[in-house]
Amino acid sequence: MLNTITSLVLFALAGAMSTVPVSVTIMILLSPNPRRGAVPFLVGSLVGSIVVVGLSAVGLQFLPVRPRIRKDELVAQFALVVGVLLIGYAVYLLLSKGGRDSAMLGKLKTRFLSAPPWEFVALGLGLNLRPKAILLAVTAGAVISVQELPPLEASVLILAYAAVAQSAVVVPVVVWLRSPERAQVPLTALYDWLQRNGRRIAAIVTLAIGLFLVGYSLVQL
Repeated sequence: MLNTITSLVLFALAGAMSTVPVSVTIMILLSPNPRRGAVPFLVGSLVGSIVVVGLSAVGLQFLPVRPRIRKDELVAQFALVVGVLLIGYAVYLLLSKGGRDSAMLGKLKTRFLSAPPWEFVALGLGLNLRPKAILLAVTAGAVISVQELPPLEASVLILAYAAVAQSAVVVPVVVWLRSPERAQVPLTALYDWLQRNGRRIAAIVTLAIGLFLVGYSLVQL
């Protein structure tokens, strides 16, 4: 069980290490009418993460053939594969430019001026369908499914994963809700810093998590 929790925490942290969700969140909070979009976007982000992980965990329970290897070994294999993919993704981030992400954020910023609340919910849901987010969420669901836990315990793990994976959305929104006026300056500074350094920092942290997952998994196998 410890291997499962460790793997889930690392998967969730890797999911949180993305500049797009936090940049979108801050853009919404700094828009002329943030109350229209902040909470709907937060709800969509959390629900989307919960749904993908939950469906993965439940769906794998109905597989006609169950693996005949130890649970901890299977979890370690999942973590090893994800670790290798995260290392590859981190290298891609370090070598590529973020022009496409910047263009997308620019289009969204214009759209935020007139978007109704349901579009913010849809945006939050949609960001959970990015390749990296799907990979991590589906793997997390598989890891939970392997343990064959009671529904309550499995649900707690799913909710905990979603909360950590979406922390880049949750934390700015909560800070803003507590004091919208005082949050403006630090959120603006954070957004500017992310545009300059966020991609590199995300790549370095993702690389570190990937390397740790690979090393941790090899020890467990």
